[in-house]
Amino acid sequence: MHDDSDNQAEDIWARLKPKEPLPSQCCGSGCNPCIFDTYQKDFEKWTRAKARGDPSLITGNSQQKKQLVTLSPDSFSAFQLESIEVLTEDTNLYKFKLPTGGGLALGLGQHLVLRGVVDGLELQRAYTPISPVNSAGYCEFLIKLYKDGLMSQYIRTWKPGDFIEWRGPFGGFPYKSDKYRQLLLIASGTGIAPMVPLLQAITDDEEDETFVKLVCCFRNYKCVYMKDFLQEQSHFWNVTTYFVLSEEESPEHLPWSYRDKTHLGRLDFELVDTLHHYDIIPPGVKCGGILSAPNGNVSSPNFPGLYPYNTECSWLIVVAEGSSVLLTFHHFELEYHADCAYDYIKIYNGISEDEGNLLGKFCGDICPPQFTSSWNVMSIIFRSDRHVAHRGFLVGYRKDMCGGVLTGLSGIISSPGYPVEYSNNADCSWTVHVSNRTVVSLVFLDFQLENNEGCNFDFVALFDGPTVTHRHLGNYCGSNRPPNTVTTSNQLLVVFKSDFNIGGRGFKAYYYSGECQQVLTAIRVNFTSPHYPNIYPNNINCHWTINLETGYRIKLFFTSMELEDRNSLTDECDYDSVSVHDGSSEADPLLGRWCGSDQPPTLLSKANKLLVILNTDRNSAYKGFSASYTGVVPVNVSCTRTEFQIQISQQSLPQLERESVYLGSPSCFAQMTPTVYKIQARFVNCGTAGQKRRNITVLVNTLYIDFSDRKQRNVQEYEVQCDAQRKVASVSLITVEERNRLNELARRAEEADVGTSVEEESEPHDTSDIVFISICVLAVILMVIAIVWLVLL
Repeated sequence: MHDDSDNQAEDIWARLKPKEPLPSQCCGSGCNPCIFDTYQKDFEKWTRAKARGDPSLITGNSQQKKQLVTLSPDSFSAFQLESIEVLTEDTNLYKFKLPTGGGLALGLGQHLVLRGVVDGLELQRAYTPISPVNSAGYCEFLIKLYKDGLMSQYIRTWKPGDFIEWRGPFGGFPYKSDKYRQLLLIASGTGIAPMVPLLQAITDDEEDETFVKLVCCFRNYKCVYMKDFLQEQSHFWNVTTYFVLSEEESPEHLPWSYRDKTHLGRLDFELVDTLHHYDIIPPGVKCGGILSAPNGNVSSPNFPGLYPYNTECSWLIVVAEGSSVLLTFHHFELEYHADCAYDYIKIYNGISEDEGNLLGKFCGDICPPQFTSSWNVMSIIFRSDRHVAHRGFLVGYRKDMCGGVLTGLSGIISSPGYPVEYSNNADCSWTVHVSNRTVVSLVFLDFQLENNEGCNFDFVALFDGPTVTHRHLGNYCGSNRPPNTVTTSNQLLVVFKSDFNIGGRGFKAYYYSGECQQVLTAIRVNFTSPHYPNIYPNNINCHWTINLETGYRIKLFFTSMELEDRNSLTDECDYDSVSVHDGSSEADPLLGRWCGSDQPPTLLSKANKLLVILNTDRNSAYKGFSASYTGVVPVNVSCTRTEFQIQISQQSLPQLERESVYLGSPSCFAQMTPTVYKIQARFVNCGTAGQKRRNITVLVNTLYIDFSDRKQRNVQEYEVQCDAQRKVASVSLITVEERNRLNELARRAEEADVGTSVEEESEPHDTSDIVFISICVLAVILMVIAIVWLVLL
């Protein structure tokens, strides 16, 4: 009898034991934990329950299952089936009742995993609820039943009132209101399930202006389910529904409301491309193209009537090589927004695919200025949104061999055909127009015109403004390069004229805006490439000239570098690059040239000048660079066996109080003579300490020079050290990075010195011994002299 009860108990535990899943039973959605993870946890739960002899630790009771509300990816929760609605011959809508009327709090697009058993085989499959994410008291699933599907066999056994087990949630779509301008949703059959909650969330949010195109693929019209829902959603202004019916024979079988938005046939890439652009460029609108004539006009669609909504147009203007493109706006009227976020036009100095070519973005009713490209290509992009239309724009373009309006941060101005001899009777005018917050610099690189007294035949004339009525800066001719010119405003006019005979090589000049041509004179400055950390413009040549007082040296650091990569064929920085010259011109020695993500080393000038140049080409722009420099004060340091001697010229530290220069602590400040700041400090004072450097004990301290003012703290630190035995001293600037490194070295040295003797820890004691011995020797010498003197007496 006892054996029978034991056998019966074993049969019960054998039935309760979870079955190990087959590889084919994986839900296939990449969910985590997978069915195999769940099996492992169920097996561990079964083992613990069997050890305690309590089957309820596995099964619980029906009342407990009914109360399960909280979802978990690791364990199953049971929900009661409330109703089954037949939608098509093979697809049903299943509605589940949630205990206590609560909600599942699912995210958009999240799915649950269903568990079922068929002929003793456990199955798991993933399904996405189509009920709104904020629904309470219920959830709904759209499920298609397959003739030979194992899970479909299990689902066919469902009856209202049954409890069905689910776990989750998994997956999801990271959507935020207005995150995307447009969504193209393509669904086949029940693949629409994850899109239903997303579509409902967008249309329920009155502030969400995301434009949605929903493409639904079915075999025929009878197979289309949720017709009322889809019809209701298509009434929203920002939702368009489109149907692809693969087996429908004729549109005559369709309701009138479906005929103009249904494609008969299968979905292919060509149709997807058409649907993607549908409603962005309305049918019948002629928009964009490649323009290669030497001159012409570009206008918004339907000009001078109102332009259409949801339109995007792109024009590429290409003229003869060696020429430039001149744009002139004749009419401009778009919807206004402070950041031009609605309707706008963009002008590019080259192709529009590279934002580094962007010259400007415009909207409202103020005409953009004239633009001249720096080469033979220019692009125009026009875009309108879903609301508010105006008359649009009309802009003329022409090929321009000579002259134009230049708006970039920097650029080149050269005579026609340079360096080949310029033509006779030339009449060219360039207007340089830069940001309102800066000025224009002009530097001539080469200059050779007909020479004559008064420069009345061939000449270059400069004006401090956009017209010849502004202040005349000078007329230049001959072979002497004109001086560097800086305007007092943000515009400069350059005029070139030649007469009927005798020419020359012509000229080539760089112009710079103040953002692209800076002379830095402060002791410490941070500077960056234009627009950093946004991408820098293409086709610029920017100069930063660091010019400090005589005697200074310059320490330069690059904290960030992200430029176009090297040429893969030459492995050189042939495209975009940063170069540094040890002086004030490109003729001075080159310290290095970098591109890509190369991190330049710390650079130290030999004198008081450095030149940093950023050069970019016409394609591919990146974040650029961030750099800083510090002027290294010329400090003269020497030492004896007992003290430091420090001198700094007063010319290097103008208007600093003596208390601003100190060694170790503010109490050890400098004395002032008529010409220098002077510090004479014994090693036993001012915090001087001994350190091991390359197995040699040296005496080390820190010299502070305080340049701080009321606005900003600015203290330079210099490490001074002395090899007392050899009487050799040195000094070096301490940067923030070096300060951190020295602190780390000091910490390690302090740890290494634990357990050593007091004599080894403090070098100043050693110098005291030297002083004591010196005094004793001096006393002996004096005593000998006294004895000799007495003998002589």
